[in-house]
Amino acid sequence: MSNKISTKKLLKILELTPAEQNIMLYGKHGIGKSQILTEYYSKKGMKVVTLFLGQMSDPGDLIGLPKFNEETGLTEFMPPFWFPIDDKPIVLFLDELNRARPELLQVIMDLALNRKLAGKPLPAGSRIISAVNYGDEYEVNDLDPALVSRFNIYEFAPNANEWISWAEKNGIDSRIICYIKSNPRMLDCCENKDDSNNLMKFPDRRGWEKVSNIIKNEKTLDEVYFSLISGIIGNEVAADFISCSKSSFAVSGSDIIYTGNSMFPKILEVTTITATEVINQVI
Repeated sequence: MSNKISTKKLLKILELTPAEQNIMLYGKHGIGKSQILTEYYSKKGMKVVTLFLGQMSDPGDLIGLPKFNEETGLTEFMPPFWFPIDDKPIVLFLDELNRARPELLQVIMDLALNRKLAGKPLPAGSRIISAVNYGDEYEVNDLDPALVSRFNIYEFAPNANEWISWAEKNGIDSRIICYIKSNPRMLDCCENKDDSNNLMKFPDRRGWEKVSNIIKNEKTLDEVYFSLISGIIGNEVAADFISCSKSSFAVSGSDIIYTGNSMFPKILEVTTITATEVINQVI
């Protein structure tokens, strides 16, 4: 049974977890893991260093390059660009952990256990947090159980209401907020298993933020915007969203339950996706 946590629970876990204990978050892409961590620790005055391990090809990318010390006659590793030389604690966010090459994972093993990189210790109070994508649609590697055992593991599954609250505070286009309120499952739509090439687009939180940045100054969304938005959240959801955005009417399951029969004719005004979602909410 997975240990699912919402954004609210994640923030509490970050607060309660001692710095010497490592955290691993797994879940879908585009659900805000990096953004939430950066915002939380930045407010505490800690620098967040994000390393995309899937983009690194050699341990030298992580531990730095060797250099001969003429004074000692020994070879030392020059610290990488991100390593804190001011002795201030950092938050090291290891993204795409299960996309890393095996030789990189060996370096992470020592880092997670001893908090040292090529013999250089992280400043006291530093934190190590990793993130992995999980699901059949991802091309990822299996992680060594010995490495996994060095992390406290949580499935990060933020709910739609939390995202709506965030969106209202951060200037996300009101039409998107209204659409997600009526269609919460469209915030993070499941991938289509029939798409063998993985080239179809589906909505996620990152995608909706992109859409907002594009349409926020546009009152009407014409055919060009349909094509533009389809490339971000997919054809079906883009069509449904644009259709709903043309109407000032919004309906939810709670409207049906608490308002009664007078709301039923209003369902005829919405699209099939929205109507289906409303019915599911009522059930």
